[in-house]
Order: sequence, then C-alpha cells, then structure tokens
Amino acid sequence: MHDIDTPTNPALPEFWTQPDPQAAFAAMRREGAVHWHAEPSSSWFPEGGRGFWSVVRYQELVEVSRDQDTFTSAHGTEIVDMTPEMVHIFGGMLNMSGAAHSHHRAIVNRVLTPRTVEALSDTIRAHARRCIDRVADKGSCDFMQDIVGDFPAQIICELLGVPADDRPRLVALTGTALSAYGTAEAYDAMLEIIAYAEELVARAREQVDDSASFLRRLLAAEVDGQRMSDHEIAVFFALLVTAGIETTATSIGQGMYALSLHPEQRRSWQGDFHRLAPRAVEEIVRWVTPVMYFRRTATRDTQIAGQPIAKGDKVVLWYTSANRDERAFERADELDFERPEEQHVAFGGGGPHFCLGAVLARKEMTIFFEELFARLPDIEVSGEPVRLHSNFVNGLASLPVRFSPA
Repeated sequence: MHDIDTPTNPALPEFWTQPDPQAAFAAMRREGAVHWHAEPSSSWFPEGGRGFWSVVRYQELVEVSRDQDTFTSAHGTEIVDMTPEMVHIFGGMLNMSGAAHSHHRAIVNRVLTPRTVEALSDTIRAHARRCIDRVADKGSCDFMQDIVGDFPAQIICELLGVPADDRPRLVALTGTALSAYGTAEAYDAMLEIIAYAEELVARAREQVDDSASFLRRLLAAEVDGQRMSDHEIAVFFALLVTAGIETTATSIGQGMYALSLHPEQRRSWQGDFHRLAPRAVEEIVRWVTPVMYFRRTATRDTQIAGQPIAKGDKVVLWYTSANRDERAFERADELDFERPEEQHVAFGGGGPHFCLGAVLARKEMTIFFEELFARLPDIEVSGEPVRLHSNFVNGLASLPVRFSPA
C-alpha cells in the first residue's frame, strides 16, 4: 500500500486539527484495511520514526488484538519507539505480553473486582451530585471545565486513597501524560505520577490498621505465591489514574455532545432511563471511542488482509476508525440506543488486554447521566466544542452548555 500524506496521516499533529478526522479514516477504510504511514519529524516527535501500519477496519483490528503471539504489546503500545525503561514507565502491564501480563492482571483482578466497583456506587453518586450542584444555579457553564473535569478524578483518587490537597496536581499531570502519548513531556509527567505513587504506596504499607484500603489489598494480593513490588504497584497506579480520569471524562463530555447531535436519542433515554442505560452507555462509548489507538509489534513475518507485515513492524490499531466501520455497524456515524449489541472495540478488541477499568467506567457514566437528567433535565449544548489536540484521547477541552437554574 502506498503512503498517505497529510491530512490523512495520523502520525502528524496536523491530522488532529482538521475539521473532521473521522472523514479521513473513512477514506482510508474505503481504500483498504491496512495502510502504511511514515513518521516524519513533527512538533510532537522531533526525531520522527520508522513508520507503522495503520489497521482501520473492524474485522482486521479484532483479529490482530486477539493474536498476542503474533502482534505483541511488549515493545510498547505507543506509536513512537521507546527504550525498554520508557515502555515500562508508560504502560506497566499494558506494555507486557504473555506470562508477565497474565500474572500482573491476575493480581489486579483480585482487588479491582465488580464488588469493589459496586461498593463505590454511593461515592460515585455523591461526587456526581457535587459536580452538578456547584453550577446548578448558574444557568450556563462549561460542561468540561465546570462539571465533568474532576468527576472521575475524585472517584479514582478516593479509590486509591489520594489526599484531597494532592488531587489537582495529579489531575493536571494525567492531562499532560495523555495529550500527546509518547512525547518527552508526557514521559516526564508519568515519572512524576509514579514518584508520587511510590510515596503513597509506602504510606499505605505502614498503615496496617487500614487493611480494607485498595492499596493495602493490592499490596497483600498474590498469585502463585508472588506479589507485586511497591514500584510495580506505583506503575499500575499511574496506569489506573491516566486511564481512569481523562478517558471517563472524555466519554461523558463527548457523550453530552453526541446527545446534542441526536436529540431523539436523548429524549428516549430520559424517558426510559434505566431500561436504556446499559445500551446507551455502550453506544456512547462506541461513538466516542475515548482511547483512539494502541500499537502492537509483529513478532514474525505475517500478513493482515493480504498485506505482508515484516517481523518488527509497528502495527497501530485505530479503535476510533474500527468503531465507525460501516462493515461492522449500520449507520456507524449515528448514535442509536436501540442498536443491536454488536461488540464495539472502545475497551479493546478482545484478547488478553481488554480494559480492566470497563466496569468502573460504565458505572460512573450511568450514575452521572442519571443525576444530570434528574437535576438539570433541560441542559443543552449552547455552542461548538473545542477538541483536545491529541492523537490518543478523543477529548474535549471545552463544551458550553445552558440550562434552567435549579
């Protein structure tokens, strides 16, 4: 396949400032399932890179996701190549494969359980109400900055035992870490998050009287007689806060925007909230796709959709494109809460790297929209959103809204 130049080259920052990046992905899907992209020098990655294959269709993306033997995460899930230490810092077990990944995941699964998430329901509802109530009498605000911005952050911080005074800095660092995944600035932010987490883990280890805390339980959890080290827990902490803060805020914010574009779906959901909530949340996550890509690396010479892939080649899975693939979803660009339950890939395309935090994200979104509709039933988008300039998180920097003061 031939190289595709900007503005349809997602390696370049300019790709993400064009009016409709989804139109560029749609053009790629029409041409083929797999495309080669160069990595020229840019403001994000001054040294450039060796290029990568983009997988933009649903079927092929799922096939690659489920074949970790051929397409490994162990060399990094970022587009840019990194040193082994940087790969570890940026992803921890996200950037592991095989037995190492299975071991870490099994330990975390002992602690981050559906029961743990269910026990957070009252906390989630309290934070949702607090975020909404602080603007309820104003009549208008910025949905992202004034309502949603710190909602998932407060929940993750409660779960991890982060003191209230430390939370604003942690939230700011997660935004930096995800704005252009893999850059030097993002790496420095991850290092600061991990250094802070190591202090928190050390404190948790000393607080033997608080055995019910999440970090204490993670310190004690073991599989086959092995536990995670304090540093490994700190790296997982960084993964959890970066994955759990910005992405959930993105889903809620972009979800509110999606509802404004599809008012009939909004009316249906408000009219029958609990019946539609499970499908509505899944459909919003599909439509938004908060994490737009992860990378794999070919472990051997192979092919995808007939395209030869050489051992060592980078293969980037564009979830944001696969979730709009017309071959997998009818009227893929539309929001439809009665859509048949096709399996979207916003939490991963299946296989061993399915999102650990999916249960928590679904719970947060369901409770938030329930409280929003109850407290501000006529809230509506009142202007154009401002997108984050990111190649990784499909977020909004700003979304103006108005409503009748409560």
